[in-house]
Amino acid sequence: MEEQNHIDKALAFIESLEKLGNQLKAAEEHQKHLLARMLELKKENLLDSEEYGQLAQQSKSLQDIIDKWRPIYLERMEMVKSVSIQRRQRMNKKK
Repeated sequence: MEEQNHIDKALAFIESLEKLGNQLKAAEEHQKHLLARMLELKKENLLDSEEYGQLAQQSKSLQDIIDKWRPIYLERMEMVKSVSIQRRQRMNKKK
């Protein structure tokens, strides 16, 4: 029973990690679109436009979110990888 609880927790952890990874990818993709539009506006000399200001603020906010969550995601991915490596090493020793 206790082993099942650990398995459930591990699966929930991995599922939330996958969701975080997907959210980071979506945020990065959205930011690429924002930056592309900002570049278009810059080429049109519209740096003082309201649209450019809004895009710059959205981009900054998005980058702040990415900067906050990417290190957490990478740290947790390393945890999962190290557990996988340790498990493989234990399995190889048993052979």
